[in-house]
Amino acid sequence: MNNWNLTLLVYVLSLQVIVLASMVLDIPFIRQVSGFVLLAIIPGFLFLRILRSKKFDVGTTFLLSVGLSLALLLLIGALMNLLGTLSLVSQPLSFVPMTIIVNVVVCIMNVLSYLRNRDIQTFEVRNMRFSPLLCSLILPIMSIAGVLLVGYFHNNMLSLAVVIVISAVFVVSILSSRASPKLSSYHISSYHILILLSIVLSLVLSQALSSNYLYGDDIHDEFNTFLATKNVSYWNPQNNSYVQQSSDNSMMSITVLPTILSNLLNINADWLFKIVFPIFFLVVPLGLYQLYRRYWGERSAFVSVIFFVANFAFFAVVLTNSKQMIGEIFFVLLFLVLFSKNTDNSRNKWIIFAILFFGLMVSHYSMTYMFLLFVFFAWLGGRLLWKPTITRISGSLVAFSACLSFLWYAYIIQPRFDGPFGKFVGVIQTTIVTFSREFFSLESRGGDVQAALGSVARPTAIHYVGTLLYDLTILLILIGFVSLIVKWRRGKFDSAFFSVISLAMGLLVLVIVVPNFAGFLELGRLYHILLLFLSPLFVLGIEAFVSTISRLRAPKNPPSLNDEEKKTSYCLILTSIILLAFFLFQTGLVYEVTRDPVPSSIALSRYRMENYSFGLIHESDVSSASWLSQYGRIENTWTFADSVSISHVLDSYSAVDRGMILLLSNTTGRMLYGGTYDEHNSFFFNLNTTYIYLSSFSIAEEKVPFYVQKNIYYDFDEIPILNNTDVFVNRIYSNGKSENLYRVP
Repeated sequence: MNNWNLTLLVYVLSLQVIVLASMVLDIPFIRQVSGFVLLAIIPGFLFLRILRSKKFDVGTTFLLSVGLSLALLLLIGALMNLLGTLSLVSQPLSFVPMTIIVNVVVCIMNVLSYLRNRDIQTFEVRNMRFSPLLCSLILPIMSIAGVLLVGYFHNNMLSLAVVIVISAVFVVSILSSRASPKLSSYHISSYHILILLSIVLSLVLSQALSSNYLYGDDIHDEFNTFLATKNVSYWNPQNNSYVQQSSDNSMMSITVLPTILSNLLNINADWLFKIVFPIFFLVVPLGLYQLYRRYWGERSAFVSVIFFVANFAFFAVVLTNSKQMIGEIFFVLLFLVLFSKNTDNSRNKWIIFAILFFGLMVSHYSMTYMFLLFVFFAWLGGRLLWKPTITRISGSLVAFSACLSFLWYAYIIQPRFDGPFGKFVGVIQTTIVTFSREFFSLESRGGDVQAALGSVARPTAIHYVGTLLYDLTILLILIGFVSLIVKWRRGKFDSAFFSVISLAMGLLVLVIVVPNFAGFLELGRLYHILLLFLSPLFVLGIEAFVSTISRLRAPKNPPSLNDEEKKTSYCLILTSIILLAFFLFQTGLVYEVTRDPVPSSIALSRYRMENYSFGLIHESDVSSASWLSQYGRIENTWTFADSVSISHVLDSYSAVDRGMILLLSNTTGRMLYGGTYDEHNSFFFNLNTTYIYLSSFSIAEEKVPFYVQKNIYYDFDEIPILNNTDVFVNRIYSNGKSENLYRVP
C-alpha cells in the first residue's frame, strides 16, 4: 500500500468527522459502531506507531491496540476527573468535555504518528480469503437466533444445535490441525483465530442475551456503582455512601470507563454491561492464544484456549463480574508483553508496561495483587532458584509495580477496612488466624472444593459424572505439570514462564490445603485466573499419558517416525474425546438433553430455571420495583424486601436507596449491613409505616429467601412484619406475580 502513513492520517481524521457528526446528530447504530472503533482501537494503535514499536506481530499489535486504548481512556478519564475535583470543570465525565478531550487527544496522536513514521511509505498486508471470515459469523448469528427462540417460544432446539456445531467445529479443527506443508504458520494462526472468535463470541452472546436484564450477583453492585457515577458524571473514589461501597467504587473499570462509554456512545446502561464488556473480554482468549503458541505451537495453543473457554468458570465470569473482565484484559496483555520473544527496546517496553499496569491497577485490585505475586515469584525464582537469571522480569519492574499499587490503594483510594488495601490485609489475617483452627475442616475450603473432592452430595447421578470428568481434567493438568518439569530440567522450556506456571500450580494446591485461602477471590474465579497459565498443561498431560502408554507397550523398541505419527494421532483423538465430553457437560447440554432436574445453563434451560434461579430477574419484579420507585414516598419511608431482591432487582432497577431498605426476616427487620431493629427503636423512622416489596418467587412460594447460600427461607407466617394485627397491610400494586404492600397504623 503506497503512501500508507498519509492514508492512515486521512482515514483517522475521516473517522473522527463521522463520529462527531453521528454524536451531534445522535444517529443510531453509526454512532455506536464508529464511536466504538474510535475509542476501543484507534488510540492504542496510534500510540504504538508513535513509539515505532515494530517487534510485535499483527495479532499482538491488534490486541495491544485494544488494551492500550482502554488504558488511555481510563487515564484521560482520571485526568478529567481531577479537573472536576479542583472545580475547574463541571461534570468532567459528561458528553461535552469528554468528546472534546478525546478527539483532541486522538487528533494530536494521529499527527504525531504520521510525523514519527514518515520514512515508512509502505505497509505489507497479507490477504486472507473472504469465505472463512464470512463463515466465522454463522455461529454467532445462530446463537442469537437460538436465544430468541428460547426467550419467546421456549424452544431450545437451535441453541442445542449451536452447542453441537461448536463441538463439531473444534473437534474437526483439532483432528485436522496437522498442518499441511502448503499452509504457513501465519495462515494456520489466522484460521485458528477466526475459529476462536466464532466459538467464543457464540458462547458469550448465548449467555449475555439469555435474559433481558443483568444476570448474576456481583454485577448488580457494579451496575449500581456505575449509575451513581453516571448520574453526576463525576467519580468520587472516597465516597462513603451505602450505594458506593469503597471496594467497588474504587475501581475505574466500573465507574469511569462505563460512564465515558455511555455518555459518548449513548448505549443503554444494561447493554453496556451485557454486551460491550463481554466483547472487550474477547481479547483474553485471543491474547492467550498468542501467548501459548510462542511456547507450544499453533495446535497446542488452539486446544488450550478451547479448554480454557470450555470451563464453566469462563461463562460465570463473562456475565457476573464486569471489573474482572476488564482486569483480565490488562492481566493477559501484560504477560504477553513481558514474555514476548521478539522484545522491543527497553524504553518502549517500559512505557507499554506502565500504561497497561495502570489499567490493571484501576480496574481490579484482586487481579493486581495476583499479578504482583506472579511477577515477584518469577523474579525471585530467577535470582535465587533458577539458573540462568531471568532477564524479562527485572527487580525494578517489580518494585515499580508494587510501589505504585501501594500508593494507589493505601493513600489515593480511601484506606478503609473495606477498601482494596484493607481487604487484602484482612484476607491475610483471616488465613493466618484460621489456619490451625480449621485446617482439618473441609467446610473451610468452600463448596467448590468440597464438590470437587466428592464430599458434597451431587443433585443427580449425571452430575457425579460431570464432577468426575472435571476432576479428570485437573488430574491431566497435574500430569502435564510433571511433564513440564522434566522438559524444563532438560533445558527445553523457558525458566521465566515455568516460574509463573509453577506458582499457579502451587496456588491451586494451596486452595485445597489451606483453609479460606481463596480469600478475596472465591474458588471459581481463582481457578479461572489460574487456568490462564494452567490450560496448556491439559494438553501436555494427555501427551504425557499417551507417551507413557506407548513406552509401556514397546519398552525395548526404538522410536520410529511411524510410531511418532501414531502417537500424535492418538493424542489428537484422546484430546478430542475428553474435551468434547467436558465441553458438553460444562455448557449444560448433557443436563438439558437428559432432562436433568437441576440444569446448569441459562442459555439452554432458561425456561426450566426461571422459577428457582435467583440470578435471573423477572420482568414482573422489575415492573414492581419501577412502580414503587415512581409512585412511592421512598425518600423517607422504609422498604422491606428479601435478600435476593435487595441485591438484584432493587439494586439495579429501582430508585430505592440502600440506606432505606430493611431485610425481611423472622424478626421485625434487619438492616442490610447487619443488626436487628424492632418497631420501637426511636433512632429510625416509624417502622409502622413501611413498604414491603414481594418478588414473584415469594408470592408463588409464600416464603422469602433470607440466606440462599445456607438454604435459609422464612414462610410468610414466620415474619412478624406481615402478621402484626396493630397495623393494616394494604396491597397497593400487583401485576399478578410481584406485589408492593403498604403498612400503616
